[in-house]
Amino acid sequence: MKIINKIVSDLKEFVDFFKIKYKYDQRGVLKRYRLKSGLNKKLKDDIWYDLFLEKAAYNYCAKFLLIKFFEDTGRIGSKINKSGLEKWHDLVTNIGAQYGNLYKLAESDMVELEEMRIPFKKVDYDIYEIDDELAEFMIEKLKEYDFKTFSYQTLYKIFTSMYLNDKRQGPSLQYFYKPANAIEYILDIKNHEENLVQ
Repeated sequence: MKIINKIVSDLKEFVDFFKIKYKYDQRGVLKRYRLKSGLNKKLKDDIWYDLFLEKAAYNYCAKFLLIKFFEDTGRIGSKINKSGLEKWHDLVTNIGAQYGNLYKLAESDMVELEEMRIPFKKVDYDIYEIDDELAEFMIEKLKEYDFKTFSYQTLYKIFTSMYLNDKRQGPSLQYFYKPANAIEYILDIKNHEENLVQ
């Protein structure tokens, strides 16, 4: 339980960092999304933009958890876990400046798995990218944990502990705008479990 709380804390730090980094980025695109969709139009612009940004951050948290789980259990090659980073350190002198590329490589490995195509399919929330700074932040946090012994239920518990139990005032992220594929996948992971048997 202690390890789950620590992972949740690290993920929340990432969400906060992501929100600060992209606070005023892509406002024109977001305005277009909002007008085109007509969803959640009773919300003030700034609140709508903040909710969109936060849901985008949580969607990336879900992706990082899935990648880490699949790497640690050997379903895809290691890139962002501890053993993957050790290999990359031997190949690339300044690996810290390449963490964004490592994330993109790991993400493309996930898309190659048929059961991961939908969770990693590009959606509106992907207008923000995981650059070297964000990737390094998250990779350095997650590399300290071994997901090899985790079950799909553990992934669900980690994610819902921060996402569904968010003590925010106002609209729920779960029902804001459109579904985010990686989030929806983890929330529904019990129904996917038979497809994920290793």
